[in-house]
Amino acid sequence: FAKAYEEDMQWSDTDADAETYEEDMQWNETESEAEVYEDDTQWSDTDADAEVTEDDSQWCDAEAVDGKIIDVPAICQYPQLPTGCESVAATMVMQYYGSAVTETEFAGDWLECSNDFYSSSGRDFGPDPHKVFAGDPFSEYSYGCYAGPIVDAINNNSSMCTAEEITGKTLEQLCEEYIDNDKPLLIWATMYMKESFKSNSWYIDDGSEFTWTAQEHCMVLVGYDEDNYYINDPLTGTTMAYEKELVEQRFAELGSQAVYIRPVEK
Repeated sequence: FAKAYEEDMQWSDTDADAETYEEDMQWNETESEAEVYEDDTQWSDTDADAEVTEDDSQWCDAEAVDGKIIDVPAICQYPQLPTGCESVAATMVMQYYGSAVTETEFAGDWLECSNDFYSSSGRDFGPDPHKVFAGDPFSEYSYGCYAGPIVDAINNNSSMCTAEEITGKTLEQLCEEYIDNDKPLLIWATMYMKESFKSNSWYIDDGSEFTWTAQEHCMVLVGYDEDNYYINDPLTGTTMAYEKELVEQRFAELGSQAVYIRPVEK
């Protein structure tokens, strides 16, 4: 994901008297106007740009895994959805259950998104990622969303599947309850399991201040063995192996959020 840092982004006011700051980057709703500098934004723009070491992760051959793994379609988010990992992860699981929805249809037609970032009376305001996708998943210059908007997108649009949010459980518990029963899960962690950090803050509609967790990433938990969790990663479009302890840590940093998608009983 391209994640903009607090000192880098200038909020565009909807009013004519918006204040601007020379040292900051202006948030623009059109990609042609967006100016992003190498030092200002974290990039996950192409697979070739991503630096991944063997200690962090490895591509795996599902047939060679000596453990539990579910055969879920793996889809890459590039080039259409550079910040749309949540939509891509959801599409993988929906297609596992036989849905014909595509990742671009999910992101473009199902997912509620908002670019309503603005400044007023010296405060920055923006959308609540627990309710909507903050930005545009088709753009490189966006944030993302948490579990709630994905659950809503599926429950409001799919005739084949329903979804529910799961919080407060460890990945070990989730594997026992879901993965062992061939039920893949969306989980929130970080890109390539890199350490997260707090970035931009803004006020949301309930009056509270929200702070974005940089490196946020959504993927599909499909299996495990004694040492690793196996994850369908939208960044690569492949199944990746990550060390269990590391995944548990990143999962906790993002609030231990998961989404269970189930087929509708007929």
